[in-house]
Amino acid sequence: MPRPRFLLALATVFMLMAPRGQAAEPGVEDPSPGKWPQSVYRWHYFGGVRPAWLTADEAKVIFLEAAHRWEKCGVKLEYLGDTTVPPGTQDGINVAGWSLQIPAKLRGLTVGRSREGRLVERDVSIRADRLEFERSRHLLEKVVTHELGHAIGLTHSSRCDDVMTLAASCPKADPETLPLEPTRNDLRRCLELYGPAEPHQ
Repeated sequence: MPRPRFLLALATVFMLMAPRGQAAEPGVEDPSPGKWPQSVYRWHYFGGVRPAWLTADEAKVIFLEAAHRWEKCGVKLEYLGDTTVPPGTQDGINVAGWSLQIPAKLRGLTVGRSREGRLVERDVSIRADRLEFERSRHLLEKVVTHELGHAIGLTHSSRCDDVMTLAASCPKADPETLPLEPTRNDLRRCLELYGPAEPHQ
């Protein structure tokens, strides 16, 4: 059954990944649902249910730094300030932040809408009560970067060493070895989507 065109839910069931260089299903990658007009994803941050072990500033910085990592491929992730509206409401406003409403088995979830090759809305939810995040902040930062990759239109990579890999398809690995920065292949896929940087409005 084909995926709905106007609603795409990208669930990241983050398990631990294989050593670098291994592939999950080589060459099998879903097409992107689209890209942001003017190559700009404008988003608000929701910190209402952040993990108790992070300060408010630390929690927000994780999202800001992850957003900045993707700007190497010509897309701007423009932070517009905080919001009291949690992610996932599909209200026409892009929200990235913490949640206790997504299934407990998920580390992160990105949901949104697209129309005729253009992204319309993308909300990013990170499960705030995952104990593995407290044990490995590195893993948390990886998950946030991955979900923001979905927010700009990237689908799962077929390579286990990419930020955008579907980790459930890959054997286990030490979470401290997972890439935080988009890899050369991640950036190639992003550049294929966005092309040369467009003027930001």
